[in-house]
Amino acid sequence: MTENTQTSNAPADITARYNRLFYILTAALFLFRLFISQYLDLTPDETYYWELARQIDWSYYDHPPMVAWLISLLRLIPGDTQLHIRILTIAGTAFAGWVLFAIGRDCLNNVRAGFWAAFMLNFTPAGMALGFITTPDTPLAIFWSLGIYAFLKALNDKRDRWWIVTGIALGCGALSKYNMILFVPGVAIAILTFKRYRHLVTTRRYWLMVLLAALGTVPILYWNSQHDWISFKFQLDSRLAGNTRSLAHNLGEFIGGQLGTIGLTLWPVLWFAAITTAISSYKRDDEKRFFLAWLTLPAMVFFTYTAMKSKIEANWPQIAYLSTMLLAAEWLCEPGKGRRRIYWVLGPSAALAVIAVTQTLTLALPLPANADISLRLHGWRQMGEFIKQIDNETGNKLLFAGQGATLTTLAAYYGGLPSSRIAEIVSYGNFKVWLKDKQLPAGSDMIFVDDNRHSEAMNWATRFGSHEARSYDIHHAGKKIRTINITHMKDLKEPMAFRR
Repeated sequence: MTENTQTSNAPADITARYNRLFYILTAALFLFRLFISQYLDLTPDETYYWELARQIDWSYYDHPPMVAWLISLLRLIPGDTQLHIRILTIAGTAFAGWVLFAIGRDCLNNVRAGFWAAFMLNFTPAGMALGFITTPDTPLAIFWSLGIYAFLKALNDKRDRWWIVTGIALGCGALSKYNMILFVPGVAIAILTFKRYRHLVTTRRYWLMVLLAALGTVPILYWNSQHDWISFKFQLDSRLAGNTRSLAHNLGEFIGGQLGTIGLTLWPVLWFAAITTAISSYKRDDEKRFFLAWLTLPAMVFFTYTAMKSKIEANWPQIAYLSTMLLAAEWLCEPGKGRRRIYWVLGPSAALAVIAVTQTLTLALPLPANADISLRLHGWRQMGEFIKQIDNETGNKLLFAGQGATLTTLAAYYGGLPSSRIAEIVSYGNFKVWLKDKQLPAGSDMIFVDDNRHSEAMNWATRFGSHEARSYDIHHAGKKIRTINITHMKDLKEPMAFRR
């Protein structure tokens, strides 16, 4: 492999300096995230994953099982606090940042690029939020980054160890999120493009990697075989199915989401770095940077194409940006241009991240409630106190039903309700599995929880003999952020099934 001028070994003092800067930054972010993880309420999605962890299984309707397995493991520590859920992400983000730094330092011989890639991971609006909010992207980032490091090591190692680590990373990544499949084209393209690596497909170490990766799919396949393959149907029919909106609407929403969560200047630079490095690294016979580029490009093209006809959530393609962050960081650090490029490319992203976290902590900006996603991190503890009060008044025995899986699990977490006494009113998410055959008997009472934005209480109250509704305004930082409606529905007229 021919190294370019940016990858020569840095002097020891430069390496020591960036090592020190990296660990100071990582420690500071770790401590800050510990604080805000306790100060800010859990998001609706986080309590849903917590509920998955309370009802442990081989897999789930809308996600593979890894995030639930890890939360379940952490719940063995007494307390069941918010930190039990979020420490996974706080530590996982620090690990992913370390891996990017180590790849730059050890694999690309560019410690500066490693540092700035880790900086990118943390200082975008998406990276700042996903640095402490637990989602399936958390374990995915852990195993995706580990897979990058392990495969770069494995390429020129005749021993089995790094191939085994790559296979474990691929298998565990598959158990984390279905997006892990997008790692495979990068591996295949890197091996098949360079003649000197094609023989690897006939070696034991390669097939060890394949076997370990395949094992990661076994729990998912087993669970789906027992549940009519509903996960795959959901992903294909709901997540990636086309919609009736225009091309401009779909694509504009996708691009806007990426620019808003990654950065107005950084996201285009990630595309630029991936495309130009894919070409230049092939010409230079540079398999490492070639792999990093092609680990990103298939995912970026796939989600951009899908966004032309479907709604794509902003976070879905972003795991693929990890490898290109290293390539973009190398471009930023080119001699004579590094400081200026860093300011213009990373500055807007970092500024957006700081504004986002400041708004989340203070709600200082006068944003309308329907446009301020930071409200999702406030007010749920207050709701939980109201639920506990009503639960005590009704003898701690009634079923609590919610509209939406996430509101239902928020009520369960902050209201201290057991899994046996919660239900999503139309079996959304994994409640579709849990409540498949559940019926509420005639004559039963039920507590219905919803908020004013999605109030359907009266649609269900007609099935009962009578009802008593209470509304509670939720305030934070001097602002009313939502109204929670809690309706005690009494004497069900006919048995009621929880399904669409």
